[in-house]
Amino acid sequence: MLIGLMLMFWQESDLQTTPRYFTLTRTFEALDELAPLALVELNPTFMQPVPSETSQLGILQTEEYVAKAKAGITSSMKLTVNKSETQFSLSTERDISEARRFTFAPATNSSYSFACTETDEKNCDEVITNYVRLLTGLRKSSIENGLSRSLQLFDRLLDRSASLSAEQIAKLTLQKTAIEESMALASGELKMVSESRYFGGKQISTVSRRTYIFGMLVGFIIGFLILLQLTVSDNVLRTPKKLVSLVGAKDFLGTIDPAYNPNSLEIVASAVLGKIKLNGDTVLRVIPISRDENLSSLALELGRILGCRTTVTRPTSSISADELKPDLNSPLLILASQNETKIAELETTMLIAEKSGNKVIGVALSKDPDSKSKK
Repeated sequence: MLIGLMLMFWQESDLQTTPRYFTLTRTFEALDELAPLALVELNPTFMQPVPSETSQLGILQTEEYVAKAKAGITSSMKLTVNKSETQFSLSTERDISEARRFTFAPATNSSYSFACTETDEKNCDEVITNYVRLLTGLRKSSIENGLSRSLQLFDRLLDRSASLSAEQIAKLTLQKTAIEESMALASGELKMVSESRYFGGKQISTVSRRTYIFGMLVGFIIGFLILLQLTVSDNVLRTPKKLVSLVGAKDFLGTIDPAYNPNSLEIVASAVLGKIKLNGDTVLRVIPISRDENLSSLALELGRILGCRTTVTRPTSSISADELKPDLNSPLLILASQNETKIAELETTMLIAEKSGNKVIGVALSKDPDSKSKK
């Protein structure tokens, strides 16, 4: 029944007690490190990093960078990285001449989403951390590369200072200094803005009571059938009832069980006297089945009660013809052992005893005091 209950718990409708997979997703917002250039009247939109953010995404998805992110982790996992589209806003303003000017400016910074899917959550945190570190380094170098190209242009313009006014030279010098400082401050910094963890796959923790009852019922039926099979196919004498069914009530003399009934030997002796008349010259031969240990004292006590002599022969597996020699003054009493005598041995012994020409009184069942510990 317990096995049936456990099988129902394990097999019910694709039961899973643990998730099939784990997904960790983290979103990072990229710092717009070129925005401060507007303070010196430089348009940040013209200061593009090299490679561009779109190209950076492609580089991150290459096998080389994926291998660097895993950093020797061999477990099976799926890594993805996506970049949000930059959104722009349109603003208008009037200048001194009352002319309307339109300005497009980024409304949001770029954001990157990293997702890791595997069967165990222990490695995803490390892999995404490595991935972010790689992107930070890539962004830093691309900002420096983009600004260095603008810096070259400022150097060439200042080399032609003869054609520029002092005001223009001062402005270009200030802007060049701003670009140099921006290159020194470039970090490629990313700030985490969200994190989500998802455990995928069907997962339940309880099973309905009807399912438990069904499993226990199935287990009970299977166990009962096994017990029934063992009982039907059992070839050992287990109970007095079984012995009676084999030899008949007429030839069954009783059960010798001093532990349960101290007077049991007296009852068997009474049954023997009811079957045959004995006298002082009678020698009662006791034929044991399966064992002959401790039977001498039992036979001696039985003879004392019956008022005759008793002897114990060897079991039928080793008995001699002389021990079975026909003698009307020496009847045979067959003694079987409960939980030890095999039915086939009983049938063989009874057949031999009957064909020997001797008077067979019947069969008694002896219960060993230690038989409870035997199977």
